[in-house]
Amino acid sequence: MPSSNSQRVGTIAEVEFVRECLERDFEPHPTTTPMPWDFLVSCPKGILKIQVKCTTTPHKKSAYKVGMGSGCTNKAEMSRDIDLLACYVMPVDLWWIIPRAVVGPCRTINLFTSPISKSRFKQYQNNWSLFY
Repeated sequence: MPSSNSQRVGTIAEVEFVRECLERDFEPHPTTTPMPWDFLVSCPKGILKIQVKCTTTPHKKSAYKVGMGSGCTNKAEMSRDIDLLACYVMPVDLWWIIPRAVVGPCRTINLFTSPISKSRFKQYQNNWSLFY
């Protein structure tokens, strides 16, 4: 059971991710032992390792900051074994599906929700095609 607000938010994001996968006929499998990823997803592309991230608070005008670290200290860099990063911006109910290699060594990324944004991650907004 989640013991902090950030853990609750993370759990909600993971439940939403499972729902999105099931609606697309993907099979999400949560980890049963500690792993650098949250889910193995069976999909048309094969089996992908997915890390789910979530944000709830705007950082800048129409932007949300997402931390790439893990754990409550957020210090460790995200594993390079992950295939895709699934970032959920809860207040606007939008997903960014980003290849791990695109994120690189960044400790945080900004996701801009504006429809006219020219951000480097805009092409990954709701880009579930990466599972095909």
